[in-house]
Amino acid sequence: MGPPQPIEALIRIEDDHWVFERADPAALANVRHRIVVHENGAPLSLGGCTDMDTALSVARRMAELDGRVVLIEPV
Repeated sequence: MGPPQPIEALIRIEDDHWVFERADPAALANVRHRIVVHENGAPLSLGGCTDMDTALSVARRMAELDGRVVLIEPV
């Protein structure tokens, strides 16, 4: 599925308080496809991939292991 790409968290907990952060555009610049599943009837975005081959591999593996329908959306 390719090497993992570090992406900064948007929300973290620090000293029992929520800390909201903005995503660094440079970290997301190469993401081209979003992996989406439906959770309780609503779409849930799980992450992104840099190319279609990786997105297909992730979707296929999730479908095999989880039995879910996985949607690949262009970003």
